[in-house]
Amino acid sequence: MTANENKKFEIFKHGSIWTRADFHLHTKADKEFLYSGEENAFVTSYVEGLKQACIGVGVITNHNKFDAGEFKALRKKALKEEIFLLPGVELSVNDGSNGIHSIIVFSDDWIADGNDYINQF
Repeated sequence: MTANENKKFEIFKHGSIWTRADFHLHTKADKEFLYSGEENAFVTSYVEGLKQACIGVGVITNHNKFDAGEFKALRKKALKEEIFLLPGVELSVNDGSNGIHSIIVFSDDWIADGNDYINQF
């Protein structure tokens, strides 16, 4: 998050709070996510869904990939609604009888200055 965004968003501005979090969110960049609305309305619709679900903190964790452009658009819109989004990935390994899915949350350092080190991971 940029310093300017950080000034606009203060999750604990009135002291400690209870907040609802979802650390396993998918978006239309994930092939397993279905979105049938208008392409231009996706970001607004997605953030409105988070707001309606009272999500205050979320992690975008698409399967085995990260879409930096989509994430930045979602985060920008979400911050306007005081919803804090973090970048992440759901790492899927299909070895063994059932495979394993691990949720990985990244710091903003991984996408700082226009870089995308998450996909290289």
